Amino acid sequence: MSRGKRLQPVLKLAQGKVEEAARALGYLNQKIAAEQATHSQLKNYESEYLQLMRGGDEPGRRMDIHAVMRYQLFIQRLEAAQIQQNEQIKLLEQQKEQVTKHWIKTQARAKGIDSVIESARKEDEIIANRQEQKLFDEFNSQKASRQT
Repeated sequence: MSRGKRLQPVLKLAQGKVEEAARALGYLNQKIAAEQATHSQLKNYESEYLQLMRGGDEPGRRMDIHAVMRYQLFIQRLEAAQIQQNEQIKLLEQQKEQVTKHWIKTQARAKGIDSVIESARKEDEIIANRQEQKLFDEFNSQKASRQT
């Protein structure tokens, strides 16, 4: 069995790791997008509630102190949730960076194995061509010696 064929299972494993890292990267990208969408919603809620607290579209509307305090408490909770979302997004982006590095490394490893297999295939081809040429030369040599 040629060296290239013996290395095929190794290449298959390396390609599997590349695909696994790519799937993880895709998952993290989706997760980051979802967290960013949640963060955006929280910002929108905050601006809506601030608008309501200021009286909204009703000039002269008055709120009692308890309603103002409830609104302020709710706004504080929204701000805390936004901070938490930012931290979650940062954490996911750090994970994405690590997974991207891993993906690049596994992809390079798979390409390296593939190039070794290609080199082995070319080497096997050269050896086969030399053997074929040797047989052809021997055949011609025997043919020439029979004719004399």
